[in-house]
Amino acid sequence: MIKGIKKFNVKKNIEKHFSLRKNEPLINLNRIGLIVDANFNEQRLIKVLSTTFSLNSNQLSTIVFKENKGKEIEGAFFTEKDIDWRGVFKKESEVKSFLAQDFDLLINYFSRDNLALLLVAASAEAKLKAGFSHQEKRLNDMEILVQEEEPGLFVKELKKYTDIIIK
Repeated sequence: MIKGIKKFNVKKNIEKHFSLRKNEPLINLNRIGLIVDANFNEQRLIKVLSTTFSLNSNQLSTIVFKENKGKEIEGAFFTEKDIDWRGVFKKESEVKSFLAQDFDLLINYFSRDNLALLLVAASAEAKLKAGFSHQEKRLNDMEILVQEEEPGLFVKELKKYTDIIIK
């Protein structure tokens, strides 16, 4: 029963974040946030992003979603257990510090419609949100039509379109 209530509340919070979203102009890219599923090689993606966008380590914040606590992840991560029954993140979770930041660009690098991933992506404050075209349609401002297994192509397309937007 608690799982059903939790799922209902998470969905309700996602909808609330969609309705409260503000549109702000993108002027430059000083802070980039990255939400990535542990099924992908996040280190490879981070390397390509840092090189392509000429980022230093304090300009890129990453959080990784993993299914269970068993798999080792470098850096900040979260699981579904970090969400309480009210559908909000627990105070001591690493995702709270990620969500406290304002991003110029948020990259949603995941392909499945997992409620925990959707909640983080919907809750994060960003001037521009980008992700894959097969995600929840209200989640991203920019959708990149490439395979998840091609991070280099994804970042190349993202760079091309963000350069156009900023000019």
